[in-house]
Amino acid sequence: MKTLKITIAVLASVLANAVVFAGELTVTGNAKATYALRSSDSTTATSENGKGIGIANEFTLSASGETDNGIAWKYAQDIDDATVQDDASLTLTFPTYGTIGIFVSEGGISSKYGWSPAVYAPGSDYGWTSSAASGTKHDDGTSKPGFTYGNDIGGYNNFQYHTPAGILPFGLGAKVAYAPSSATDQNASSDNAGDTKSAEDGHSVLQYQVNATPVDGLSVTASYIENDGYGTDYKQTYEAGGVSAKYSVGPVTIGYGKFLVAPAITKALTAEHTYQYENISYGIGFNVNENFSISYTQEKSEASKKAVAAGTRVDTMSKVEAEISAVQAAYTMGGMTVSVASKSIDNIDYTANRDGTETVIAVALAF
Repeated sequence: MKTLKITIAVLASVLANAVVFAGELTVTGNAKATYALRSSDSTTATSENGKGIGIANEFTLSASGETDNGIAWKYAQDIDDATVQDDASLTLTFPTYGTIGIFVSEGGISSKYGWSPAVYAPGSDYGWTSSAASGTKHDDGTSKPGFTYGNDIGGYNNFQYHTPAGILPFGLGAKVAYAPSSATDQNASSDNAGDTKSAEDGHSVLQYQVNATPVDGLSVTASYIENDGYGTDYKQTYEAGGVSAKYSVGPVTIGYGKFLVAPAITKALTAEHTYQYENISYGIGFNVNENFSISYTQEKSEASKKAVAAGTRVDTMSKVEAEISAVQAAYTMGGMTVSVASKSIDNIDYTANRDGTETVIAVALAF
């Protein structure tokens, strides 16, 4: 805590002697239209067949500038859905000290997708990953969530510090982020008092990331997140972490990642619940030429479950593995990209024999 106070005092002194010049405002984003086809022949499926047409409604307002003593600043604000403000950030980058920033539902530093060579997106990061009837929450281990790699600090309002680029060997860098409240405060304006947290999220959230580029073409990232401030009623508090690696040589990119997630568990919980998720992911991408790319990815997530029979101390253990396999292709023509992403999903919601497939055709125009 003393180190934090000294750092804040030094930064405040630097800022007090800086003159800020007017920055430049830009608008970036993409106009993306999609056609999704979803099907399932599982007997346990509920409302999982359909065809949908959509157009993405999101763009980012960005501003940047520099003070007279070399401090670079950036501001970004997303506009999406019903033209609401969402996902904002304000950062200051110092020539020597690195970057500090404030992020509102933004600034994720999890390494969960650092392995992915997907030309559209990792299979678990778009479209169908869970049944609408079961929901997606995994934090307390009791529900049937969609495919999960755990929480990311970008889901909370948080402070961050990033080490300066290029000062450590092997391209080593580190990031640390702290959310003083575990409540999710999307669209929070200045003077925001914060929302009410849920019990399984604790009081605060801390996340770390370490990244490196030890050789040309190889990138490695590792991250760890933990929630703090639980009461004595919990026998397991929330934490998640893992490592990802990706290597590119010529037209080929390969990747591998491993992640572990431990939900928060109360001492009183005896009904069947998940106490750990173990994920293994890998994939390969290939640039056929400068315009056309293809990829294949596979993600596996094993949920370890436990239940205690009433009136006994006998644990009943079980495991179920959710799996997503995705084949994708993308063709780029200037600022337009046409993509086809097809995936199969086994054991949706970590429920045995609930399977499905989804194909998404997308046209994106960048601006």
